[in-house]
Amino acid sequence: MSHDSQPSHRLAPEWATWLALAFVVLSIAALILVPVGMARHLAPLESDLSEFAEPARGYLTRIHVDMALQGSALDDYVDKRDRSHLARFDSAVAHERDAYRQLIPLVERLGPTPRAELDTLVALDERWHRAVDVYVKSSPQLPHLNHDEVQEDLYDQTLVAAANLDEALTQAIRDRRARITAGEELQGRTSAMLGLLALGAVVAAWRLGQRARAAAFDAERRRAALADVMASRARFMRGVSHDLKNPLHAIDGHAQLLESGLRGPVTAEQLDSLARIRRAVTAMTRLIEDLLELARAESGQITINLDRVAVHDVVNSVVEEHRASAEAAGLQLAYASDGPGLVVLTDSARVGQVLGNLLSNAIKYTPPGGSIRVCAEPASHRTAESAETALAIHVDDDGPGIPPDKYVEIFDEFTRLDPLDKPGTGLGLSIARRIARMLGGDVTVSRDGARGSRFTLWLPLRTSV
Repeated sequence: MSHDSQPSHRLAPEWATWLALAFVVLSIAALILVPVGMARHLAPLESDLSEFAEPARGYLTRIHVDMALQGSALDDYVDKRDRSHLARFDSAVAHERDAYRQLIPLVERLGPTPRAELDTLVALDERWHRAVDVYVKSSPQLPHLNHDEVQEDLYDQTLVAAANLDEALTQAIRDRRARITAGEELQGRTSAMLGLLALGAVVAAWRLGQRARAAAFDAERRRAALADVMASRARFMRGVSHDLKNPLHAIDGHAQLLESGLRGPVTAEQLDSLARIRRAVTAMTRLIEDLLELARAESGQITINLDRVAVHDVVNSVVEEHRASAEAAGLQLAYASDGPGLVVLTDSARVGQVLGNLLSNAIKYTPPGGSIRVCAEPASHRTAESAETALAIHVDDDGPGIPPDKYVEIFDEFTRLDPLDKPGTGLGLSIARRIARMLGGDVTVSRDGARGSRFTLWLPLRTSV
């Protein structure tokens, strides 16, 4: 026996291909979504910098300048007693208050520490201005003006508070910039890692594609080889069957001549032997016909002629053909019909062939005194893909039944549950199922009550192509 020396390519599991493709898709999606997500995460920080922290420092600088102008104007007023310097003081105060109005809502967005420093600054600034107001109001009654240590001390404290707020704003800016930098670095590392993963997934997908193409080529080569084997088998079976049928017909013909007495008288024992010979020839001929039918089914040479078929007529005809065999076996054969009416598009000859096979099987395995019931009805047929309504032709018998664990096995070729008890080759159910599936249907088996079996021929309920 020769073996194929070419290496076979094992197809990668389907989940591996899908996993590689999922990695590619997820990596590409992540490369798009990570920058978008990071940008949304960093947007509030950048907004704090551009819209709040930087402008707040600008307004705080204005407050520093205005406070310096106020201190200078107040010193000039004390030294020269010229009230025009108070006008300078009031102008600087107005600018300072306008800066505070702009500063306060900005600092509110920058966290608790800047807010606390701002509250301290505002409180000290108000105390200093109240002290200045008291000092200025009392100054006309004084013969000489001296610098007020209390309000000068408050002024210095206010300057310190402003410096503390400036430091708090600087720290807030520094923190946000550090977080933005860290986020950008994380985005860069994540993008690089995702890029590497995507590249690895692409390489894996390419390798899986290479293996899939190699496996597909290998499968096609094997399919072609199998097709050649099946064609050779079909040719062999047709040739052998033809060569066997001719001598079998000759044997049967001569046995029939002897049995009829045309070749001379025969004894009772010889008649029994002749009958056995003819039964054996009939069984052999039936086996050859089954083998030929199986070969045609395997090679796709069975022809299907679709036409509008009245279900009642086909089923009733097949039942009547088998009624004599059922009665000879001591069985009751009944057909429960709801009358002619249901018409489907199918092949009446092939339906009759399959149904006849199922009835012959039921007659063979049902013990004397039993009954066989045939009925046709629309019913729900569940397949591996879906559930649909189909025409169900049931053949119920009172036989010993079939164990559920044998429901699949009995449709295999040359499979019989009791090969020594009943005649047959174990090809009938296999051929019946093949033909039923060529018709777009199926043949199934189930249990009919406590005993017996139900074989069902399923046909699609179609009325046009």
